[in-house]
Amino acid sequence: MSAFGFLLVLGGFLSYFTLIFVFQRFTYKTWIFNIIIGVGIAMAVLSWFQSGTNLIFWSTIIVGVAWFILSKVELRLTGSKKLKLKQGSNLPAMTFTMIDGSEISEQYLIDKAPVLLVLYRGWWCPSSKTQLNEIIQQYEQFSKLGVKIYAASVDDPIAAAPLQEYVGGDITILCNVSESFLDSIGVRDQRGAPWYDRILFGAPKQDISMPSAIVINKNGKVVFAARSLQVDNRPRINDMLASLK
Repeated sequence: MSAFGFLLVLGGFLSYFTLIFVFQRFTYKTWIFNIIIGVGIAMAVLSWFQSGTNLIFWSTIIVGVAWFILSKVELRLTGSKKLKLKQGSNLPAMTFTMIDGSEISEQYLIDKAPVLLVLYRGWWCPSSKTQLNEIIQQYEQFSKLGVKIYAASVDDPIAAAPLQEYVGGDITILCNVSESFLDSIGVRDQRGAPWYDRILFGAPKQDISMPSAIVINKNGKVVFAARSLQVDNRPRINDMLASLK
């Protein structure tokens, strides 16, 4: 039983990191890995009561505890203390750069309203693709409401170009979001790209956005604003759609 518990813990640990670093994929369902590893730890503890401790027992406990500590630390976002946008707020002044290098202001988005403005972490982050994928899957729902969808980050146009190809014409990618804009709405992540993403993927060291979503109605007012304080969380699409009905 102790050996099987160790295999569960090690398997859960390795499968998660293989998903992220080898396949560059992400799932919001990290609770699945928590359950698998938690069951493995429970089996090790049960075997301890039955036959005492051994190397496999301690290996299971160490790897399992390491998972819960590392995942909690690495998935937590650090930065702006409070989301500053509320229902009825105006979108702060900002200049965005499009993939072709042209610049637009926040007024451009207001003129296109209703608009969904998604803020994502960066081209290097697997969770950003997952965040945008969920929105693409609900594109028809937004389209029926006449919503134009934009996704913005601190990335420059060259770095963001592959992501524009990835999302196609359903989402327009905006670039060069300033730190002052992130501060003004309360979504600045001061930690930025983790050290391992900088090494493995070449992510730049800079402040980035927390995963966020802003909905602007036809009157140019913010009717929905939300941010995530953990990488494995995100604003709910159903809430975005409900704000426009």
